[in-house]
Amino acid sequence: MTSTSGVDAQSQSRRAFVIVGHTQTTSPDFPLNDLPGSAGRMDILARCVTAAFCLSHGLRKDVEVFLVLRDEVVLRFEGARLKRLNPDERSTGALLKHALQALREGRTQSTPGVSVARRGLSEVLQELEERGFQLYVLDERGEDIRTADFASRSAFVLSDHRNFTPEEEVLLQEHPKLSLGPVVLHADHCIPLVHNELDRRFPPEALE
Repeated sequence: MTSTSGVDAQSQSRRAFVIVGHTQTTSPDFPLNDLPGSAGRMDILARCVTAAFCLSHGLRKDVEVFLVLRDEVVLRFEGARLKRLNPDERSTGALLKHALQALREGRTQSTPGVSVARRGLSEVLQELEERGFQLYVLDERGEDIRTADFASRSAFVLSDHRNFTPEEEVLLQEHPKLSLGPVVLHADHCIPLVHNELDRRFPPEALE
């Protein structure tokens, strides 16, 4: 799925976010001005990508994001190689659209730092574990994130606007569950809270 340079970029990653999308299209044939409708709530995933990488004056380099679309297609964003990411929903939607177009054309690489493949959640989880990430599931029933112990190399799995399916729950059942507080939040609001908690414990070293 990635080139040699992609492997090098992955070695720098200390955090990963896996966002499971249930309704988003896997076709590039959607208008950028209708991400919530024609694209099946692709706006949620676009905002999650922005939340994972964008800082006030740069991008986080030590982060990866995996967008799992309908358990059929996975889009990967690698912070160490990522270009052309701006903090607005529409331009991020364009990156998603380009990646799906690359898949249609039989390519795995899209824009710099973005790759795509026909994979599912189980393959993503297996890859992250093989690369030494400790997996956590964001769930309001879990342990409070403020009292939890973390590995320095952590990956966080969260769902879009829908709950995990029973099949996904089975895949995730062995991994620790973490809660961000007493109120259920949007997926893109969860990611900065996780970043903030880890920034305090493991200050980021690689920023643009």
